[in-house]
Amino acid sequence: MLREVAQGGSFAAAAEALCFTPSAVSQQMATLERGIGLTLFDRTSRGMRLTDAGAALLAHAEAVLTRLADAEVELDAIGRGDSGQLRIGSFTSATSTFVAFAMETFRKRHPAVELSFFDGEPYESIARLRAREIDLALIFEFDHWAAGRDYDGVAVGDEAALECTPLFDDPFLVVLRKDHPLAACSRVTLDQLACEPILGGSPWADELRVIAGLAGLDIQVDPSCCATGFEAFQVFAYAGRGLTLMPRLALGWLRDGLVARPLEGGPVRHVKAAMPATSYHAAPARAMRELLCQVTASGDPAAIACALMPSQHVSGHSDATLTRVAAA
Repeated sequence: MLREVAQGGSFAAAAEALCFTPSAVSQQMATLERGIGLTLFDRTSRGMRLTDAGAALLAHAEAVLTRLADAEVELDAIGRGDSGQLRIGSFTSATSTFVAFAMETFRKRHPAVELSFFDGEPYESIARLRAREIDLALIFEFDHWAAGRDYDGVAVGDEAALECTPLFDDPFLVVLRKDHPLAACSRVTLDQLACEPILGGSPWADELRVIAGLAGLDIQVDPSCCATGFEAFQVFAYAGRGLTLMPRLALGWLRDGLVARPLEGGPVRHVKAAMPATSYHAAPARAMRELLCQVTASGDPAAIACALMPSQHVSGHSDATLTRVAAA
């Protein structure tokens, strides 16, 4: 209840989350404060704010709840034997390229395991791992941007609490109109981008700025275009607003009229399989991690998808399309 009050910012929010009345939550928190002899909340016009004592107790409460969740997973695994459940988190471009097909391969090999999937950015999956809402997650990080940072730059998760298995690197490519002068280049350099308007957002745009700065270059990212997906930036690039960047995993969505060119020294996403470092890892989670290591061993996820997926088309992209992406 303490955690719900802290997260929701009020007794009413905690009551709604826990199906209690607000007065019941208020009474329980008052009982807790009397029991420890310290004030846990400051009542402000903006809601409940944790005192130092409340923040300290919350950290212990979260640790206790995490250990209880771990115990439940372990006992459930012992009771189910070869069956059980596996909850996976992944980011969209990995899911659409190879994770969904890896899950189906896993399902065929382990039909007794109940599979469930959660889409989210790396920091969201890390939060779910921390809360033990998922067992394994596909995440990525940059050299200068940790996976546990949200896209406003705020740290919301600690990677030190994770057991991460590196899978492969996912480089970004420059995406531009076919009639752009740089489209004739087989590769684009960072200094060539210094004179071009770049459309993009966090975290890769921030990584690009850092890389350029280390190289003594000033690359400008146009702040007037804000979007949550690569598709929107593509449209603006096609309209002639500027250039953009896309990771190799996302190039299956490259629209007609645009081309992608490798960027020398550009941002690279380091893709990993993450699991909680201190918890019990049930057999299904360990088996899926091993499968992901096997299918990504070549470092060519697009080719992996071609091998895993059914023939014909998946998500609107043919095997030939993904093969061309891999070649690029």
